[in-house]
Amino acid sequence: MRPAAPVWRILDEETVLDAAPWLTVSKQRVLTDGGVTVPDYWQVKLSDFAIAVALTEAGDVITLWQYKHGARHWGLTFPAGHVGEGEDPAAAMRRELREETGFEPAEIVPIGRAAVSGNQGCGTAHMFLMRGCRKVGEAASGDLESMEMRLMPVAEVEAALRQGAAGVLPHIAVWGAARLHGL
Repeated sequence: MRPAAPVWRILDEETVLDAAPWLTVSKQRVLTDGGVTVPDYWQVKLSDFAIAVALTEAGDVITLWQYKHGARHWGLTFPAGHVGEGEDPAAAMRRELREETGFEPAEIVPIGRAAVSGNQGCGTAHMFLMRGCRKVGEAASGDLESMEMRLMPVAEVEAALRQGAAGVLPHIAVWGAARLHGL
């Protein structure tokens, strides 16, 4: 283990695709901590997003079963959504839970923040554990996504995850983070 975190230096950067705020692709010329110059280190900037394991007052997990086109996978997901520029991630997650499920939490606990890809970036996932969620209205996400909400006991969610029901990494990661934080 190194005593100090090495940082690579960006010598030059060229944006090759700008579809902000959703996607920006750039090519960087970087100098590594070992003194090597890399002429074409690709970076993908995606919007940050919030994602949560949400528990009802009865202790059931709020899951969304839906198709995710980027992964070409239909299966188990957790409530999640875009964090706007300058928006508080917890506020964004609260909004997304309400829009996607009609539930509101009594408590929202930050459980981690991580880049989706250690090499290319690909956005930051802001992860939360939401407790004491109660139904306050109907879902009204307005998204292109069609989804089926299911309230599931923790043991059933774990069984579904073991069987490969979640095909998108942040949904698996938030479950692991929630388990590490007392779920």
